[in-house]
Amino acid sequence: MRTIADAVATWPEYATAVGVRLDADGQVAVCAPYGLDDLLDGVWRRNPSRVSSEISRQRLARHRPVERWPSVGIVT
Repeated sequence: MRTIADAVATWPEYATAVGVRLDADGQVAVCAPYGLDDLLDGVWRRNPSRVSSEISRQRLARHRPVERWPSVGIVT
């Protein structure tokens, strides 16, 4: 990995692949290699470059996002 964006792009779900920081001018800088749509739309979608389908199913069973956020959409 060479950049923060490269690292963030490896996070297990697209909605969590987001980093936020203050830049040198005090402005908010957002790093979202897959965009913000899944986060803002409440979508749980695995990052296939990081997580297999089986691992994703295990994470879904462990984290139970629908119980926590009833309106979350699951993309398998």
